[in-house]
Amino acid sequence: MEIRDCFELPSFQELEKRNEPKLNMLLSAAVNQSPFYKKYSNYQSLTDFPVVNKHIIKNNFDTINIPNKDKEKVFTVSTSGSTGTPFKIFQSKRKKLRNTADTLYFANSSGYVLGHQLLYLRLWSAYYRKSNFLAKLQNVRQLDVQDLDESYIRKLIKTLEKDKSYKAWLGYPSGFEKICDYLDKIDATPLNCKVKSIIAMSEGLSHFVKSKMEYYFQAPVVSRYSNVENGIIAQQKPGEKYFTINWASYHVEILDLKEDIPVKKGEIGRLVVTDLYNLSTPMIRYDTGDLGSFSFLNDQHNQFPMLSSVQGRKMDILADTNGNLVSPFKMYNYLHDYPELNQVQFIQSDKKRYTIKINKSGTFSRENEFIYLFKRDMGKDAIISVEYVDEIPLLKSGKRKLTVNLYQ
Repeated sequence: MEIRDCFELPSFQELEKRNEPKLNMLLSAAVNQSPFYKKYSNYQSLTDFPVVNKHIIKNNFDTINIPNKDKEKVFTVSTSGSTGTPFKIFQSKRKKLRNTADTLYFANSSGYVLGHQLLYLRLWSAYYRKSNFLAKLQNVRQLDVQDLDESYIRKLIKTLEKDKSYKAWLGYPSGFEKICDYLDKIDATPLNCKVKSIIAMSEGLSHFVKSKMEYYFQAPVVSRYSNVENGIIAQQKPGEKYFTINWASYHVEILDLKEDIPVKKGEIGRLVVTDLYNLSTPMIRYDTGDLGSFSFLNDQHNQFPMLSSVQGRKMDILADTNGNLVSPFKMYNYLHDYPELNQVQFIQSDKKRYTIKINKSGTFSRENEFIYLFKRDMGKDAIISVEYVDEIPLLKSGKRKLTVNLYQ
């Protein structure tokens, strides 16, 4: 497979050389066929092109798109996004096929084998839902996060234990968390469900949820970084904390938060992606809205830049009282040490004002200790209030935010 061959190259420089014709074809098509990009026809390299985002693409949609001269079938891809802002792009048939190949490669790297039953846990809106015939054909079980009450989970677990076929999980960590909370509540022991792989997607994966899923389903858990408009950008391998970037299909940059220049080695910046395969709506230097940082492993067999973290959308990341961004993974670490909490959400409403929403049955005896930890990271002058709630609702997308920045 071409994707596998890319990762077996002896150096990252060899991979860049292999990708050069793909990148040149994309940039040439853009400047020659897209009215938006014609002004960049004298480019020398990728960095001569502007950084774009959803807002720019949406406002210039007709001029950015490359006309479909060959009358090849073009696919429309739409997403409401976590903010509820509608966004759509076109994908060429070539891009659609590439996404399928990427999915098979990265699923296989997590332990999934084509033919295993896929337990797909997400919000199944009408746009994404497969027909019963197609779902059965692909051996996909469509599980909706909105259905995860105790009765539904109890029936699901019984069904999975009775079914002797091999299985794989793909879904939101918040959904996995609900399943594990139920299993904790009934004092369950490890299950014999023949699960071979577990992939968490669309949300940050906490150490708590990862360890619980591995305990109950006896399979490795990895995290996937992807979006609807591009596809799989990076994914962990079992036993690794870093993300393997899909360099075979994308060129990835990490740029400064304010300027379109690369960050220093190891610094957090904006994740900017160039999609090498979409020749319908060019995604050239596309700011995904997410933050991350590169890591370079001290491994002579793997010199490819990795993602050391994907830290969620910039708008959802909290800042301390001095304005410095604080990684959401610090908050995930809090949760690991407080298993008595059902749900938590951290909200910043002003430069120095924060609210912690807590869903917990009974009294939280360690509240002061919990506030102290949060204040230690946010600043001694942070003003923190605690609000106890019965439920922290899911977004329309079916996901749940751990951090919300209303101030930015």
